[in-house]
Amino acid sequence: MNKYFSLLIILPSLLWAQDYGFNKGKKDNDYMVVRNKGITFSVGPTWQLTPDTKTIEITDNAGSRGTSEINPNGKLGFYGEFGMVVFPAWKALVPIKKLKKSRLLDYMDFTLGYRQYRGNEVITNTFTNALGEITNSSQYIGNYSNGLIYGRFDAHTLLYFGKKKIENARKKFIDQCIGFNIDYTIKPGSSTYEPYVSSYNPAQTTLAFYNPLVVQFHYSLGIGVRFNRAWMMIPGISLPIVNIYEWNGFNGRMNWFQSTYWPIQGQIRFIKLFERVPKCGAYGDVKDMERNKDFIDKH
Repeated sequence: MNKYFSLLIILPSLLWAQDYGFNKGKKDNDYMVVRNKGITFSVGPTWQLTPDTKTIEITDNAGSRGTSEINPNGKLGFYGEFGMVVFPAWKALVPIKKLKKSRLLDYMDFTLGYRQYRGNEVITNTFTNALGEITNSSQYIGNYSNGLIYGRFDAHTLLYFGKKKIENARKKFIDQCIGFNIDYTIKPGSSTYEPYVSSYNPAQTTLAFYNPLVVQFHYSLGIGVRFNRAWMMIPGISLPIVNIYEWNGFNGRMNWFQSTYWPIQGQIRFIKLFERVPKCGAYGDVKDMERNKDFIDKH
């Protein structure tokens, strides 16, 4: 998992960008002026990445020895969110000359949303005699479906590629970001196995469930396309990289039953920048022209 995650971060940084920014339209298009603020919304599936099946030795109430196989599985869930996006007007303090970027931070977004995490854990207990023959076996399944409300803040950098352009900026781009999210579980899932476990179960002493309040750093990567000056679509993925609360080691895994689950989120995100009509004539008055020129130059 670590080598794949490293590729997600390193690969986009190898691409070169030539043009950047979301520019005001030309005379032949329309007379609307794109602002540096807008809305963003996204939907998509969630999934739980799980560790390999684990086998441990157990002893039943009569003293017989056996093994317990613990097999966690991810299940399909969903999420949806809505928020605001801002392209800062200031220039970067740290330009990236090798990537031909004028600044490290291209835009920020703030959203509120709801997501569902689903998974299960299958426990298979097997007891054998001295000849290796199975004398007793049982299986228990724990299913959970957790509903969480959340807020997130992300800082994005864009790397443009391809030859097609919309006005002065390239149509396609890579969008990667680092951010943090605060989640709260409003609909906790099941914390028991079916059928109810009464014996042979080490889970009675090792069960662990993540806290209703979760704070995480996360990473997102997407491939974006501009439909016009104001509308963008960015399919991609997002996953937590570190749990700040509750701390679970240097990773983004979350405990449920006897296993850990690492949530990954597929997303189709849209951005719509606000537009306005110039105050005076087709291009606005002198102040409007200067404001838009500054915004274009800084992107």
